[in-house]
Amino acid sequence: MPSENLAGAGWRQKQKQKRRRQQQQQQHQHQQQQPGLQIREVWADNVDREFKLIRAAIEHFPYVSMDTEFPGVIHRPAKHPAAMTPTERYALIKANVDALHLIQVGLTFAASPSAPPAVAFQVNLREFDPRLHRHAPDSIALLAASGLDFAAHRARGVSARAFAALLMSSGLVCNPEVAWVTFHSAYDFAYLVRILMGRKLPRSLPEFLKYVRVYFGPEVYDVKHMMRSCGLFGGLERAAAALQVQRAAGRCHQAASDSVLTWDTFRQMKRLYFAKEGSLQLCAGVLFGLELQEDACNLR
Repeated sequence: MPSENLAGAGWRQKQKQKRRRQQQQQQHQHQQQQPGLQIREVWADNVDREFKLIRAAIEHFPYVSMDTEFPGVIHRPAKHPAAMTPTERYALIKANVDALHLIQVGLTFAASPSAPPAVAFQVNLREFDPRLHRHAPDSIALLAASGLDFAAHRARGVSARAFAALLMSSGLVCNPEVAWVTFHSAYDFAYLVRILMGRKLPRSLPEFLKYVRVYFGPEVYDVKHMMRSCGLFGGLERAAAALQVQRAAGRCHQAASDSVLTWDTFRQMKRLYFAKEGSLQLCAGVLFGLELQEDACNLR
């Protein structure tokens, strides 16, 4: 018969092994429930390598969710935005975008409209300097509180000209096989169109929308526009919460993290509201606030 000390040691060893197995099971369950999504930070010193990965990603993941961060707005409307026409809204967007600098671009890739995000890239640009350039102070304070390091952007960021050249050669733009998903994206596309053009935005809204279609193709889905058909209201966080979608990676008010949340919100909306074949395509090509015709995104 073993001694009490040996029996106690054996019991403690069994308990230790039991706890280890429980921890391993919990870790495995956590990994199954919340698979890790990698956000790849893109700076000047690794931009060529990361864009090689982007070119490769497009071959397998042709659905791209996009978000940007910029220095807020410095020109404000003379009347309530709801009372403005699409032409007036575009004039306001153009005034702001032509005067300001883009800070960050987030790109999230997925295989299909129903697939989870596969990988996300966060491109950090260098042009904006809050000490020199115009901006909305509250917007810059919010971005800084969300983790954006403006000194790092100035020191290590990708130049807008280099980003535009890489974007043009990446297969992301001017490619009808790529579908784009965004949220309230008029400003996002305006900044990208301006960078790709290398000059100020077109004067008229129809001309701007023509450039959006040339660069980004016919399959552009603005989740904010789609929400009108789903009885959903508010910003991205509110829509995601209503759909029980959680942020899968990163922090809010960072472009890549918001692009991931936009994608997950989109695919949940598709599952719940756009399951009927062809219903999703009715929403394509319309940017919220810049609709030139009556909303065609109708499920009934």
